[in-house]
Amino acid sequence: MSAPSASLALERIHRALQLPLYERCRELQFILEECSTKDLHAILPVLTENIFGFSNTQGWGLKSISLSWQPSDFKMLRHFLSPQGPMIRMVYRLLLENIYKFEFPLQCIPWPSRRLVDEGATPVLYINKLQFTNSGQPAEFLLLNAFEYFIFHLTYYLVNPQHQRINSYNWNNTNETLYIMLVEDYMNYFLPAEGNGLPPISALSMQQQLGTSNTPRTFFNNFHMSPFRAAGGSRDSSPFSLRSFISHSPQAKATPTGHMTNGEQQTELWRSETFLQIVTEVWLNQNSLDMMHRRPFSPTCVTANTPYSASISYRMHPEFSWSSYLRDPMMTGENFLPSQDHVKVVRMLVKYLHYFSGSGRPDITSPGHHCHVGSWSHFKKSAVNQIVQKKLYSFLKHAFLRWPLDYSFRLVLETWLSYIQPWRYQGAGGSPTHGKEGGGGDRTVNQQWQLFVTDNLLYFTVMFQAFLPRVFRTDLSCPRNAYMLFRVTKVFSQTNLNIMIQQAEGALCDASHSLRHGGYSPGYLGSPVAAGHAGTAAALRMQFSELEGHGFQYQPLFSPECSDMIQQLLDNIQQARAANEQAAVAYQKSQNQSWLTWLFSDNGYYDDFSPNEAKRTDVHLAHAAEHLCTMFNVENDSARHRRVAWGSSTVENAPSTPGRSGALYPDCIYGQQGAQLTPLGRHQLMNGLRRFDITFRGDPDLQPIRSFECAALVRQLHRLATSINSKYGLEIARLYESEEFSARVAKQFLLPPTSAATLHPGSPPPLQALPARLSMRYLGSYRSMGYAGVLALAAYVWGLGPVTYALLLVFLALCYGVVGAIVTRSVTRAKQQ
Repeated sequence: MSAPSASLALERIHRALQLPLYERCRELQFILEECSTKDLHAILPVLTENIFGFSNTQGWGLKSISLSWQPSDFKMLRHFLSPQGPMIRMVYRLLLENIYKFEFPLQCIPWPSRRLVDEGATPVLYINKLQFTNSGQPAEFLLLNAFEYFIFHLTYYLVNPQHQRINSYNWNNTNETLYIMLVEDYMNYFLPAEGNGLPPISALSMQQQLGTSNTPRTFFNNFHMSPFRAAGGSRDSSPFSLRSFISHSPQAKATPTGHMTNGEQQTELWRSETFLQIVTEVWLNQNSLDMMHRRPFSPTCVTANTPYSASISYRMHPEFSWSSYLRDPMMTGENFLPSQDHVKVVRMLVKYLHYFSGSGRPDITSPGHHCHVGSWSHFKKSAVNQIVQKKLYSFLKHAFLRWPLDYSFRLVLETWLSYIQPWRYQGAGGSPTHGKEGGGGDRTVNQQWQLFVTDNLLYFTVMFQAFLPRVFRTDLSCPRNAYMLFRVTKVFSQTNLNIMIQQAEGALCDASHSLRHGGYSPGYLGSPVAAGHAGTAAALRMQFSELEGHGFQYQPLFSPECSDMIQQLLDNIQQARAANEQAAVAYQKSQNQSWLTWLFSDNGYYDDFSPNEAKRTDVHLAHAAEHLCTMFNVENDSARHRRVAWGSSTVENAPSTPGRSGALYPDCIYGQQGAQLTPLGRHQLMNGLRRFDITFRGDPDLQPIRSFECAALVRQLHRLATSINSKYGLEIARLYESEEFSARVAKQFLLPPTSAATLHPGSPPPLQALPARLSMRYLGSYRSMGYAGVLALAAYVWGLGPVTYALLLVFLALCYGVVGAIVTRSVTRAKQQ
């Protein structure tokens, strides 16, 4: 059978796309096998864009298909798009020809890369893929080979704004979502933890392709020839060339037929590198680090481009404003906030990369082992630092600054914690992408991870310092916020981890301190310790420049300034625990009230309160405080109430309300005019760190009208009650003091004598005695009106008239008073006995 023409093949493809999903995949598989390579060149763009919903097409719903609801479609489509399925086989056929290119819109690449291209600097990934007009401006499309074209669409599907606006899926069970499983399949295939690389596509064809001038360029072999690097340096590249490593290797020789040669392995390694580069570019490079150069705090100790710097205290800049920071046009040039599903996929990638890099082996060559595994093992060991580290740092740092202050931030938090704990995902069985979050077992970090901690020092220190402002802006008495704080402190309290961080910071600061004070001593200068510290400091300064940019000033995590912030956090934890305890006590009191009191109560604050959650919250906060004290070697003296200077005098401890710790109030001065807030107290009050007990001390009938009350009805009832009290006040007072049964019934509807504060310019305000009186304000609440409405509806159904309905209300009120009088009398006698 002759291969159909391109137009006929496209017509068959369009007809197949109208079929149901299961039949569609089967028909497309037959068509792709029958078509020639020339026809496939026209089919690939049409089919790929239709699958992934590109160019205003709906797509095949890869995010919504699940194994539970559509098992047959799930399995068929997973096979069709798998790394060894019909779609990839078509891609490989086009790749072997090495003459077919495909257009991918330049506007769809991440914003930082687009900006670099507009500035004339070509990122490493896009070398030989950009086309330029006669005026020297970049064209509107990238020219990609078939493999790059398909992987770009696969990864762009997750961040496509069209799907973000139309569909908002929340993958609760990632094990059953088709797109998640496809991503995991591609990671397992193109980044295999076992073996020495990918199986070759076609050894002869790929060797011929490697010898041509159009060989796809890898991340490593492009470093020295990148025009971006020549134009002034690239923070997207690293001074390492895998190509030169292979070419100078003594094992880089031809091997007998039947074994993978060095050239073949290098070509197959290109597929793994390209896959990881595109995944990292599309998913992690949506926001550059330029927006992070304006930091809300001023770190200290070591700059990225100088050997030392003066110590600067850790505090907010006076001219800094979060609102102006977020409204700055330079900051909003890139306004990409990842979705929750996007963060879940990134975390899965991070966990798998740790597992992948941990499976690397040292270079070995045995008499019966002809293939050179050094390049593949080296790629495993260096892939995270060379390709992923910087872009993931930018991704997490942007999320820490921009993510809403809600519980969904835990997804970002767990991604960060997964990256800084590679020891959790190495040496364990099972799938590395579906591990437990809590961890377990031995919580001691082996000393062999010291190099990882040093290489990723900013992930441990700067990211932790970026996490603290979020903690200060959240309510720690909320169970979910308390758990997030507990998770972070539990990770950082692992044995040996703080020692490793201190050793890395010590090498950095020791070298800077010695240079700042005139150099090393003669005995120390030639020692191995000095050489090691100097080398580590130089490597760290280079890393700071790569991740944060020039001019970055580093703030040590274990500096006195950070210890002060930790002490303030301990104060907040103490306040949250006290507030949580008060809520539990109030909830217990509300549970002990009678059903009559509950019936007419308008306080629904504790409807969603759970004693078990309150207990867990207190346990999480207690453990978090313990972990912080252990990690930073500070005492938990948060119970004491700190005072700041006001003018030239120091404020002493202020009086506190009985039954409550004074540390829960904002910092203030108590003088003749009452309490006056200090600057610290205003900061605490504005940020919700501390608060006063706001209680109404005036006449209860004159309280502000609440949201659950009808304003007009409350005012009319107050006028009526005031008229009755002014006319029959003496009789009401005598009736309240009487011990007769009728008096006890009347007390159920009367307010007891009390004293109320009055408005007065002096301090404290004078008190006014209020006698027993009638109050009908409770009738103005919407709950009472609802009860009356339900009763009126029942009376209407039963055929009762208005007069009968009014008599029924009087009868029910009388019954309430009689029952209340009897219960009150019984309670009084029980207390006397």
